[in-house]
Amino acid sequence: MIFRVLMAMFMLGQLHATPLAKFHMFRLEDGKKKVVQALKPETRYVAYYFSASWCGPCRTTTPSLVAEYDRMTAQDKLTVEIVLVGSDRSEKDVIRYMENYQMRWPALEWESIPDANPYAPEGIPHLAIVDLKTGEVISKGTGPSGVEAVVMRMREFSGVNEDKPFKAGSFADRYGLLIAVVLSCLAIFLFQKRRHVRQTKAD
Repeated sequence: MIFRVLMAMFMLGQLHATPLAKFHMFRLEDGKKKVVQALKPETRYVAYYFSASWCGPCRTTTPSLVAEYDRMTAQDKLTVEIVLVGSDRSEKDVIRYMENYQMRWPALEWESIPDANPYAPEGIPHLAIVDLKTGEVISKGTGPSGVEAVVMRMREFSGVNEDKPFKAGSFADRYGLLIAVVLSCLAIFLFQKRRHVRQTKAD
C-alpha cells in the first residue's frame, strides 16, 4: 500500500515536471517564426500566459503585460520568462495575435500546447508562474484582476522596481462599458426631461 502511494506521488511529480523539459517554443522576429532552442541560463521561472485574440479580457490585459515584459527584459538578468500558451483556433491566429500586440516573449509551438494541460486554467486570461526545476506552480490567477496579482508576485522574482501597481488595461478599458451605459442613461434622461419641458411650454 505504501509502495503504491509513493509511486503515485512520484508519477504526480513527473506529470508536473516533465512537460517543462519537452516544450517546444518559438519567437516572432520580423514577422517570422524563430525556434527558441533554450531559455536563458539565469531563468528560474516560467510565467505561462494562457490567452487568445478572441477573448475581450485578454485583449484588455495583454498590452499592460507587454509593457511589463519590457521592464523585465531591461533588467540585468531575466529570471522569469513569459511564455504564451495560445488558446486561439489555429496557429495562424496565435501568430497574428502576437504580431498585433507586439509580443516579444516566446510562445509554445502549436503541437506542444496540449503539454501545458497540467497548468491549464478554467478560464482566460490566466497567468501561472512555474518553477523550472520542480514544476511547482508558485502563483496563478485568472481574469484581469487575477493576472494583476500574479504580476505583482512576478516582480519579486524579476527584480522590477515599479512604484505603481500593475493594472491590466487602462481605466477606459476596465470601466468603458459601465461608463457607456451610464452616459446612455444620462442622455435618455436629459432627452426625456427636455421633451417634457417643451410639452409643458406648449400647453
